[in-house]
Amino acid sequence: PEEGSSVPAERGEEDTLERNGGACIQPCRSSTLTSPRSSSMRMMSIQNFGFFVMYFAIWLATPAADVCAESRFAEGFMALTCFLVSFLCIGMGFGGYVDDGFTFPFYWIAHAVPAVGGYTTCTFLIPMARFSETGEACATLAPVVGSAVQAVYIVHAGLYWCYVCNMVSVTYFSFLKPTFGLKFKASICVALLALIEAIVFGA
Repeated sequence: PEEGSSVPAERGEEDTLERNGGACIQPCRSSTLTSPRSSSMRMMSIQNFGFFVMYFAIWLATPAADVCAESRFAEGFMALTCFLVSFLCIGMGFGGYVDDGFTFPFYWIAHAVPAVGGYTTCTFLIPMARFSETGEACATLAPVVGSAVQAVYIVHAGLYWCYVCNMVSVTYFSFLKPTFGLKFKASICVALLALIEAIVFGA
């Protein structure tokens, strides 16, 4: 700019392109290019923290009887996993606002470990514990806890695929789209999510 002219310090993408020699080096501007994945990560974090609160309360209310041992383990495992995942999703969001090649991939991998090893595992472990012979005996011993586990798990199972789709969205906007130039229509993604949720709740 000419001497004495008042040009804002940041002029958007044009300024970024000039500083990069005219080539758009990903990410060009984190604050603009990361909006979709940031929204997905916020949804994931809120969802997981909500399940942490619900399963933690159920865990504390489950009797100490031997027949409830499997239920207590599944509830506690899910509660603590959801706390870790909700925290690490915030880390991914932070990584989306800094222009380096370490922060976001680090939190993506760190989040994926408990998400797959804990969240996904508990999606099968909780109903196995709740509806097993000992789980039914535990529910008889504490009927309010038994019905609460069942109700929370219905929401948990239904929103599991919403969580997976949000994670796919994060991966798409963060890696697949800028790296390989892949493009998908939002309407197709929403339709697929709606179909999956209809199948899950319909079953």
